[in-house]
Amino acid sequence: MSPWWVQSATATSLAVLAAVLSAAGAASAGDAAFARLLVAVETYGPASDEVSAASLARACGGDLHCAAARIVTASAGRARLEPRAHPDTDTIRWVRTRPSVEAAARGGDGRLVVRLRHFGRKVVPEMSAMLRQGTTGDGLVLDLRANRGGDLGRMLQVAGLFTGARPDALFLTGRTGTSPLAIPGGETVPQQQDITVLVDRETASSGEILAALLRRYADAAVLGERTAGKDYLYRVVPLDQDWRLLLPAERIEVPGESLVGGLRPDRALPRAFAAEARP
Repeated sequence: MSPWWVQSATATSLAVLAAVLSAAGAASAGDAAFARLLVAVETYGPASDEVSAASLARACGGDLHCAAARIVTASAGRARLEPRAHPDTDTIRWVRTRPSVEAAARGGDGRLVVRLRHFGRKVVPEMSAMLRQGTTGDGLVLDLRANRGGDLGRMLQVAGLFTGARPDALFLTGRTGTSPLAIPGGETVPQQQDITVLVDRETASSGEILAALLRRYADAAVLGERTAGKDYLYRVVPLDQDWRLLLPAERIEVPGESLVGGLRPDRALPRAFAAEARP
């Protein structure tokens, strides 16, 4: 999912948290980074006394890593501490140019088979170009196996290539309530008469949500294995130059679909088709 940098808290929120830190005897009640972490916990974290702003302040003072470790433990591993990469220029250049569409080819039955491995910066024009190849009416196979997800906004734009604009297409439910998300409109491509989506146990996050959206709104058939089941949005909280906290936040819901424990396919992938479907 999209990295999310914790926004600066309001003056009131910071004042309240500063008071909490001061009462807990923190070394620096004005530590803005620690205060922002507590705001994120109160807004997005699990509803637990163990990881409330007050309990973290009492237990950790202003120690960001102490608080992050407690959050990870309380979340049973759903929250994660991740090192922040410091890539060299060659790595940055490779990331910027790495295509999202790994391969595309015609299958033996004439259908276009497109393997989409992630949602990179250029995924929408890449997918648009691929879909325009499939204008013969033979159909499309979208291979999302091993697609571990990525940017939620880009995924929704990809969905829009198939469905067009769809208000209230999915919902985010968190501690502050439920809010709808739309599939955006934009560029239209020729409608695919027959869409098959391939998934497996490595299809996760935005990958499995895309499969659910296409089944719901584009009448796609989903074949393969049950997906990974990451049905929640991560909010990314920077701790320092080297570490960030991935905080599980809103649960993602697609009407008429269940992502809990993984998206269930319509049927397994036939062996003969499995061998052919990887271009």
